[in-house]
Parts: sequence; structure tokens; C-alpha cells
Amino acid sequence: MPGLLDIFESILNQAGQAHDQSRSAGGSQRSSRRRRTNFPQLDPLPEPGRGGVGDVMKSVVQIVALRQGFMGGMTSAWTGSGTIVHPQGIILTNCHVANPRAMGMSSPPADRLGIAITDRSDRAPALSYFAEVVGYNADLDLAVMRITHDVKGQPTKRLNLPSVALGDSDTLELGDRLSIFGYPGIGGETVTFTSGNVSGFSQERGVNASRAWIKTDATIAGGNSGGTGVNENGRLVGIPTQAAAGSGVTPVDARPVLDTNRDGRVDQRDTPMAIGGFINGLRPVNLAIPLLQQAGMRISSDRTGGADDLPSQQVEPIRHFDPSSRREKPTFSNLLFSTQVTNDGRPINPTLSIPVGVAEVYASFDYDNMSNGTPWSAVWMNDGEVIIEQLEDWDNGESGRKTVKISNRRGVPDGEYQLVIGIRGEVALEGKIVVGKLVDESDAEVSGRLVDIASDRPINNGLIIVVKPNVPLRSFLNERKESDVVTSTESGSDGRFKLPDQLPKGMAYSLVVAAAGYQPLTVQGGLRIGPGAPEQADMGDVALTRT
Repeated sequence: MPGLLDIFESILNQAGQAHDQSRSAGGSQRSSRRRRTNFPQLDPLPEPGRGGVGDVMKSVVQIVALRQGFMGGMTSAWTGSGTIVHPQGIILTNCHVANPRAMGMSSPPADRLGIAITDRSDRAPALSYFAEVVGYNADLDLAVMRITHDVKGQPTKRLNLPSVALGDSDTLELGDRLSIFGYPGIGGETVTFTSGNVSGFSQERGVNASRAWIKTDATIAGGNSGGTGVNENGRLVGIPTQAAAGSGVTPVDARPVLDTNRDGRVDQRDTPMAIGGFINGLRPVNLAIPLLQQAGMRISSDRTGGADDLPSQQVEPIRHFDPSSRREKPTFSNLLFSTQVTNDGRPINPTLSIPVGVAEVYASFDYDNMSNGTPWSAVWMNDGEVIIEQLEDWDNGESGRKTVKISNRRGVPDGEYQLVIGIRGEVALEGKIVVGKLVDESDAEVSGRLVDIASDRPINNGLIIVVKPNVPLRSFLNERKESDVVTSTESGSDGRFKLPDQLPKGMAYSLVVAAAGYQPLTVQGGLRIGPGAPEQADMGDVALTRT
């Protein structure tokens, strides 16, 4: 190990003398994409609040991309963060959170974009609304979304949500204090707050602004992307977008670090997620003004904004709730499983697998064109055996969202549970959730391949160092203690590597990758080994850029 650390220090010294070849978060240049819809102006913004942590926190949302399963159940494909910038439901986020495919990422399209609201700092956000993308700029990795429907499928009309006032990112100076809010994967289920200072600014080819990036030493990890960066007055000045924006360290775009498609492997088929490093980057909010104006906001000089109403009928509905597409036949759709719901039935952290010991499993689904008195049923089966059969007459009205559950005070037993929901004796919707079987507390063997980002050629003799979960990456880079390292290895002539020590599951590890002639890569908490990870996990390709 001391030998590897010595080599790593030598590589860092070489990289420090090289020219900083920072890339934008999307890599190659991509043009902006705009919806053709011309959105009317929004209502005038209210006077901004005091900008305290509590005020800002309630404006931070988690964006949950939902994919339709084979049997009707839906699950989360990827998540990110966003900021409500207008009470009527305008959300500012990253393009790679709202529409990864526009960034050239190999991710499946989302069937729906859920918005989970922060009600309390000690509780996970609840899926409360659905939104659509109204504009994005792939080159800047920025996007604007608009809430269109609530979780019950009803079009939103006069929303009055907590929102963050816009600041002027051009007024920031070195040493100014920044507060970062979001939902990073290493922060657990609840909203996470970190803080730091403005460390500098940088330009970028193709960005017609003196400040293409705000550099900060505040901790930003995967899941923070698209979140909230506010100044001391609580005004939004930056959007956490790029990781590792420091000289000598490769800016990290977004890379697959989670098994988002649940195929047991972490590879290029998984959704890339933005990850943080030593010095992180935020997109200045001033660069987002054209997109916000496109969404109907009128931005005044003091950034408080102002506008006219945006009638809900002017917004193109998301296809799942398009009233014109309703069929006369009663329908159930969009089944979501979760272990928690709010008092009004909003699901928290939708999933298709849960650990043992959970006392309640909820299932919620949309319904449309139903009539009170219509016979319907909900049948729960465990490993093929019927355990609950609910036969009733419908009494919940024409359309909305309904929740059913199974419970056991001692914990729902292990097994594969299937829910079959019927209307008038015919199967209308079904889905599956696994309890316990996917949870494996053993260790995982991790491997991958080190490649040149430009040519995709393998890199030989590269160093891969895994840092302990409780050690800040900044501390390791400064002190480089052997005791802070979990395991390390070198890549072979084919670029392949396999960590010699298996990693305990259920942890997030920081990763340091370096090779002679390349800019080192640092990933704060980016190597996440989930509880259900396979015994042999492949990270896929880890790409480095030449100095």
C-alpha cells in the first residue's frame, strides 16, 4: 500500500503541472432543445422569505423518474434534486436529471417524472405531484419542469408552494458562504444540508458568460444534482451540476454507480448519476434565466420576478393523465409499492424490494372512469398462495389515486408478494414486490475496466483506491493515510481490474482513480454497494482524460 500511495502522489504532482482540461457536464457540445409551446406569464412572485434553512428546505424537491414494469408496477429508475422557483410549480434542475437522453446518456425514457415534496427535515420526501419538462439546455445541463398534476391524477390549478427567490450569481465573490440542499445517495432518505465557500469561478468554451461554473468546497454527492445552492440571504445562486471542478482533477459528468435497472450489474445500461469530488461545481443561476423566462417567469432586476397567470389548460398534459385520452372503460394504472405513505396516502420512496422486518407494505394506484358501486377486488398472494382477498363495491369516486396495504406487527414475512387488482371480476392491474430475498448482507466482489475517455482504449497500470466510507475524500487527498484505504489494486494490460478485498454491502465508498498521463478522478461516495448487490458487481468502464 505505501508503494501505491507513493505512485499516486507522483501522478498527482504530474497532473498539477498539466493544463486543466475541464469539460462541461455533458461532454460534447449539444444544442439547446425547447418545447414549442409558448407559455403565458405566471403570477407575480410573493415577497421572498427570510431565506433561513427552514424556509429553503421546503422548496427543495426530489425528482423521481418512474418506469412502468412488465406487470404494471412502477419503480424508480433514477432520482435527483430540484428547486421550486415559483409557487405555481416551476422547478429548476439539471438536464441529466430531467432528461438524461438529451445529454447523450444511455438511459431509458421515464414514463413519469414524480415530484417528492419535503414536508419535514426528519422525514423522507413524499411523492406528491407529477411534472413535465418545459425546456432544457443540454450544453449547460439545465432544465425547467412544471408541475401539472397531483398524486391523485388531478390537474393542478392554483398551486401555492414554498419557493426560493432567485439571486444574482454575478455578485458572488471568493469566500462567500454557500449552502447546498438536496437528496444525495450517501445522505440517506431525508433532505441533506451542507455548506462551504465560493472557491472560485471558471469559464467554458461555448458558454458565453464570464462565469460558466461556480467552484465550491461544499460537499456535493450523487443525488444532489439539480439541487439548491443558496447564498447567505437564502437566494438561489447555483445549481449543483458538476463534480470535481478543481485543477488537476477530472470533472466528472455522470456515470453508472447504481444498479438502477436492477439487473444485478452496475454497467453502461444503468442510469448515470452525477457524483462529487474534492472541489465541486455549480452552474450559476444567471445561465438559467432564459429557460425560466421560457417557462413563463418574468425575471426582474432584483431577481424577485413577476408575471401573469399561467392557465392550466395551456399546458400540454403528461400522457398518463391526458383527459382527451380517457377511455369509457374503468381503468387502474401506475401501481407503486412503498413501505411508507403520508397521512393522505402519498407514497414515500417507491420500490420493488424491501428488507425483512417491515411491518407494512403499501400499494397505490391511479383509477379512472370508475363509478361508485362497481365491484372491484384486491388479492394479495405470497409465493403463489392467496393470503388476503378483498372484494368490495367501489366508493372512491370517478378518478384519483387509491392505496391498499398488507401489514404484520412482527414484520411482513419473507417472500415474493403479488397483488392482483380486478374490476368486475377481470384482472385490471397486477404487480410484484419481494420481501427479504434480495437483501444479502454478505460482501461483494467489485471489478471494472479503466479506459481512455477519448479512444475507449484500455489503460494499463492505473491505480484504483477505495476509501473508507467514514473518511472525507478531502482528508484522504490531503493526508493520504494508508489506514483510510479499504482496498486498492492496479489495472492490467486490458484495463480490467478486480479489487482484492470484497466490500461490505449497504455502504457508499469514495473512489480515487489515477494513471500516468491522465487527470486523476475522485468520486466522493460514488461507489455504492447496495444491500441487494450481487456477489460479483461490475462497475463497468471508468474513463480518464489525458492531461
